[in-house]
Amino acid sequence: MSLVPLAALLPQGRPDDAVVAERAGAPLTLEELRHRVARGAAVLRARGARRVLLATEDAADFLAALLATLHAGATAVMPPNAQPGTLEALAGEADLLLAAPPEGEAEAVLAPLDAEACRLEFFTSGSTGERKRLGKTLAQLQREVTTLEAMWGERLGQARVLGMVSHQHIFGLTFRLLWPAMAGRPFAAHNHFAWESLVADLRGPGIAVVSPAHLARLEGLAPLPAGRAPLAIFTAGAPLALEAAQSCRAVLGVLPTEIFGSTETGAIAWRWQEAADTPWQALPGTELTTRDGGLLDIRSPNLAPGEVVHSADRVELTAGGFRFAGRADRIVKVEGKRVSLTALERDLADLPEVAEAALAMRGETLGALLVLAPEARGTLAGEGRFRFERRLRRALAGTHEPSALPRLWRFLPALPLDPMGKRDRVALEALLAEAAPREPILTALRPGDQAVELDIALPASLHWFQGHFPGFAILPGVVQLHWAVLYGRRHLGLIAAAASAQVKFRRPIRPDDQLTLALAVQRGRLTFAYRRGAETCSSGALALPA
Repeated sequence: MSLVPLAALLPQGRPDDAVVAERAGAPLTLEELRHRVARGAAVLRARGARRVLLATEDAADFLAALLATLHAGATAVMPPNAQPGTLEALAGEADLLLAAPPEGEAEAVLAPLDAEACRLEFFTSGSTGERKRLGKTLAQLQREVTTLEAMWGERLGQARVLGMVSHQHIFGLTFRLLWPAMAGRPFAAHNHFAWESLVADLRGPGIAVVSPAHLARLEGLAPLPAGRAPLAIFTAGAPLALEAAQSCRAVLGVLPTEIFGSTETGAIAWRWQEAADTPWQALPGTELTTRDGGLLDIRSPNLAPGEVVHSADRVELTAGGFRFAGRADRIVKVEGKRVSLTALERDLADLPEVAEAALAMRGETLGALLVLAPEARGTLAGEGRFRFERRLRRALAGTHEPSALPRLWRFLPALPLDPMGKRDRVALEALLAEAAPREPILTALRPGDQAVELDIALPASLHWFQGHFPGFAILPGVVQLHWAVLYGRRHLGLIAAAASAQVKFRRPIRPDDQLTLALAVQRGRLTFAYRRGAETCSSGALALPA
């Protein structure tokens, strides 16, 4: 089936009964989508909306709201997620917030859109951490989809598209919604939060759009039987370890297709990671050059005509692509000396004692946050912090000036990640600033319909382990209840404290545990469960005031 530009999909696209999406097992046809968009566009025009902030959990609602916004002649403002704090911070960027396509009785006439005039705005933290607005036209996104379809469309056919990443992020938007809609592939409107549910939903040929963080958590999943493997797994957003790529092939039957790009550039390269040094291959039409000793410059159909993106990615060009050598823009001054955090993180991670490393600043002081290799945890306990930290500094002294080495050290069970699997820099800085943190490390967040799952890691330095109990530290039950209410407020919009609680404690929660906290609002109650793998440590329900 040939591509239909999104700009022409509703006025003159496919047959009315063509399935665009699946919602709760029921198909959303093109005719139904057309009516939803026509009614929504009429409402937005009547309200005089010029800039519309789009934030929905349901992907089909999102597509309808996006098309209604564009057909109403308004700019679509795309927050990176639908969390209340994010929407509050971006409230001044738009004159209307849409959590679903508006409903009305009148229907606007849907003529083909001018794709060059349709504008979408995204936000990225960039290299500085400050939020940066990026504008794109619908024409740019359509050109990117055209490239993707030319690369993989014939092999994918009409396979269903399933996702574990949010459509609020540009990777999820492009791969989960826009590409399927233009290619005529039905997509699942709901987001899967666990591999078990996604695998169970693989009915016939399927495509999975996931984050590297998901691919790093395949342990415990039984290998798929022959014939059940998805046709393709696309992933982007953060570096994927070779071990995770190979584990994906062993468990799910297919090597993931890794996508290299950014909010600014869109997809520019891809690879199947057969070996640790597998180079990235440029997508058709993308021109890659370097400047200043290996910094990547990009020309792409995804960009405005004549535009060149001067990135801070260090690369080594290869035939048809490149090998990635890290970012060059994470430079800080420590005691008057310029320090590359990227280079120092790499050297820390290369030490045999270290499994993962991250660096952050606390004021003018450089700090290291490390996940230790299993054998090094015993060394730390045996030598003590002072000698162990000195051992690490000594190992780095051959390549880094002593004054430029970390002065603060934190040893963690896991590094905090955002929903796309990138390191959460704000959380890292908070961990560095607080010697005895009062909250766990959030390593993954999976929102749902009035529900959320959080993967959390509990460092041994957690304030609540101190003195409870000497010689056998455990997490107090009152803290478990407190966190359930705290994260219910943050991620489910609860505004009141619990009126009463029912709780059952089954297993103690110990330092360095890695858990999943599942929260859901059901019939006036906030239910919660702390799980360690397949084992439930505690569970209960908090009655909410009426």
